[in-house]
Amino acid sequence: MSFKDKNIVWTEVGTSKMLPAGAYDAMITDVEDVESKEYLRFTYEIADGKYQGFFADEDRIYTHQFVRSYKDSAIGFMTRFLRCVDASNEGFDLDTWDNDPSKLVGLHVGIIVQREDYTNNNGEDRARMNVEGFASVDDVKNGRFIMPEPKDTRKKQSDAPDAQVSAYDADVPF
Repeated sequence: MSFKDKNIVWTEVGTSKMLPAGAYDAMITDVEDVESKEYLRFTYEIADGKYQGFFADEDRIYTHQFVRSYKDSAIGFMTRFLRCVDASNEGFDLDTWDNDPSKLVGLHVGIIVQREDYTNNNGEDRARMNVEGFASVDDVKNGRFIMPEPKDTRKKQSDAPDAQVSAYDADVPF
């Protein structure tokens, strides 16, 4: 069989699928209270649209998690997130909720996912997708959200030659 006739699925070694940057209806599938650090770690799945079930076969759970701190200094951010959960779920009322994180499992929230290009500890440039914001599911479906620009935190390597010049680098007349 010739190369032209082969039915090849082209994939790169060492890469994994990434959810494209955008806004999504996400269902909370798990919540862990990390008491020692005062935050909740949420695991989610895309609940609707073209990417519904995107993480169903993903065994690297960190690719679809985000955290929300409940430290005193972060209560405003947690409140904003919970108000988005409240607005997205009939029957959930933040004002009467008993602060039991397990009652958030199965609820929906709009997530805004941003791409970040970064340099890992081995000096290799990589990309990841981060949940950077929240909205109600209705706002996501109706395009009422602000999409952040991609973030680039890669370490830039200098292209300039070494600044030290030795005597041997000078022009030699012979």
